[in-house]
Amino acid sequence: MDKRIDIPVLRQRILWTVIMASIGILFVLSVQRKMEVEVQKLEVVIKPIKGKRNLITPGEVKQIFNRHTGYDVTQTAVEDIEVKALEALLKADKRIKKVEVFIDSDNKLNVWIVQRQPIVRVMDGSNRSYYIDEDGDQVPIVEKSAIRVPLATGHFELYQEDKFKSDKKGKLKEVFEVSKALFADEFLSALVEQIDVTENGEIVLIPKIGRQEVVLGDASNLEEKFDNLKIMYKEGLPREGWRKFNVLKLNYKGQVVAQKSNETAFIN
Repeated sequence: MDKRIDIPVLRQRILWTVIMASIGILFVLSVQRKMEVEVQKLEVVIKPIKGKRNLITPGEVKQIFNRHTGYDVTQTAVEDIEVKALEALLKADKRIKKVEVFIDSDNKLNVWIVQRQPIVRVMDGSNRSYYIDEDGDQVPIVEKSAIRVPLATGHFELYQEDKFKSDKKGKLKEVFEVSKALFADEFLSALVEQIDVTENGEIVLIPKIGRQEVVLGDASNLEEKFDNLKIMYKEGLPREGWRKFNVLKLNYKGQVVAQKSNETAFIN
């Protein structure tokens, strides 16, 4: 069988092969040049938590990176940046809930951070101090990064993650439930400064204003108790007088019991 070579078609195929090979070479050279270029900038974007305060700062992120690598990441070739390693480094920080690290087309090293949201600061029986966030995770306290949340003190168990997140009951878990309810309510979160657990297991709230102690009892029926408390602060105390009572008890169904020395008032 006589095979004839179509010269024009062959030339076209050779031409396209040369073009594609040239594009490939240019692409490889371009990537290589890009990898050899230094990082132009470290840009850290941190989503603020409630109160517009931060648990971690851009300066701390840079320090963490530099300590880990042993060099300044903003004076380093792009090819020497291990993005996944830096991301894993920040994921291990208990102040951070979510993080993404990447290098963009402008050779900027970008860090996007979502912080954990503390809802209570705990001072436990071993004199350790830490936050508990909205997910029930323990968050360390770093100097100069105080978050304005209620302080929990008194008689409760030490934090152990497996037990705390189990179905087992505990006073610290009750403190957490109370803290979540306070955090979700703008009026109450501004009102309460301290959550104390007495020796007999009663939960007592210490307001930022006034002389009253608010006896919550336990963490049951929180919605009803806090509704009664808000009514008392908005209507009852202004009417009765802010100095008249020093104890408000919410551990009675459907009412607030206000006490001062031997005087007791039942406010429905």
